[in-house]
Amino acid sequence: MRIALTVLALSLLMAACSRDKSAAPDGVFEPLEFNVDSTLLGSVIEVGGVRLQAPAQWAEVDSSTFARILDVAARDTSELRLLPTYVFKHVSGGPMLLVSTFPRAVDLQRDFLAWAGEVARVYREQRKDIEVREQWINIAGVRALQLFSRSPQLIHAKIILHADQPVSLDYTVPVSMWPTEARAVESSLGTLRRISSSNSR
Repeated sequence: MRIALTVLALSLLMAACSRDKSAAPDGVFEPLEFNVDSTLLGSVIEVGGVRLQAPAQWAEVDSSTFARILDVAARDTSELRLLPTYVFKHVSGGPMLLVSTFPRAVDLQRDFLAWAGEVARVYREQRKDIEVREQWINIAGVRALQLFSRSPQLIHAKIILHADQPVSLDYTVPVSMWPTEARAVESSLGTLRRISSSNSR
């Protein structure tokens, strides 16, 4: 095993993950294994044919907050339009995890690279003044595109999953809290696994 630096890190704010050198090549998708600390894990999430756990101390928002988020999402007409299914917020405020599906039908077996690439293009257009880093990854057999951006105030990691239904994981963490929350985010991603779509929300 060797240490690989993921796009979830910039300069001194880097989360390390290990990668097996003997892993079979998967085209542009880089096989990654994250170091998981079970003490940093919280609620189980099942959506679009995948399962993972939210970071510890990140609680699901109340129904009124979730309704407001749904209302905002419904007004988005871009390629990034999402249908939120879970929203978690750190109990002390600040960090947030938004778990969403894409309403548009996509032939993922044939078009995931092109479609996710278009999503990345729109994402960059919305952040013209911020550097966006991109990495195609494979987490426990789940192919994904990871986009990472950092403003002076916030770190944002968007992971677009090639699941039974396209899924977006959006981790947003204030820069000041990243040193204490990076391992929890890494552990959360390390729990990602594919499941039967009939068992997911």
